[in-house]
Amino acid sequence: MSAVKIFCVYFDRRPVWRSDCVEPLQAGKARTGLDLAMLADDTGDNISAENVRYGEMTAWYWVWKNYLPAHPELSLVGFSHYRRFLDFAGFCRGGGTRRTTYRRFRRVFDAAYRESEILARIGDADLVMRKVSRSGFSTVRAQFVDAHPANTADFDRFVSLVRERSPAAAGAVDAALSSGDLAMELQFVMKRELFVEFMEWTFSLCREFERRWRWSGPADGDQARAPAFLVERLFLVFLAVVRAARPLKTLELPLVKLTGRPWWYRFLKPVMPFLPRETVDRLYARFK
Repeated sequence: MSAVKIFCVYFDRRPVWRSDCVEPLQAGKARTGLDLAMLADDTGDNISAENVRYGEMTAWYWVWKNYLPAHPELSLVGFSHYRRFLDFAGFCRGGGTRRTTYRRFRRVFDAAYRESEILARIGDADLVMRKVSRSGFSTVRAQFVDAHPANTADFDRFVSLVRERSPAAAGAVDAALSSGDLAMELQFVMKRELFVEFMEWTFSLCREFERRWRWSGPADGDQARAPAFLVERLFLVFLAVVRAARPLKTLELPLVKLTGRPWWYRFLKPVMPFLPRETVDRLYARFK
């Protein structure tokens, strides 16, 4: 039985990453009806049907409410994405984000993304996360409003709830919000207790928001995920609240992005709309 489990989140057919500690997990299955033949977020206590709003957070919720109670042996819980991984292998030269192809990363994954290697890399850290970076904006709010102007009211209301819930950490919250630092595209591995705390903080705030207000902006499409956008921007605020109460040992790692294409892809792409659907699915499952 594994001491660490990193759930790799999927929404459609893509290359499947699996090892003794990496487990593929389908998010939003109740909404799409697509069966990817892996663990899915539509069983037990779930919010799979709300995936249009919550994105990958429906997978977080399912693990929190269903997988963890069934696996008391787990001491570390993490999440990756089918095309984004924390660099546990030292693959990123110079310590920055590295883009590569699926095929090239496969060799790295098979060698390094195993429980023994990952546990050795984590050591006694409470949290492994993406390297914090400057957003280019003076505050977190300024960056959020620039990216999601239709959700400006959501940001202000959500932050008001954070302040309401954490009066003792007001100074830490203000410092995090005014720094302009972010840790976007959330990938993490946390000690079990910290993950549960993060889930309780996240979903209690979201449900309280929904009790008082409606989410702004569109109700469907890429820009509908207001809760996901907010939690992503406010992750460092959550960490500030935790650190106001106790020490927190973190390990920051670069991110590997699987966005590179094989050399022949640019020649094939123009004809892909005319290929049989099953052929396109197979190509996407290997290379997209």
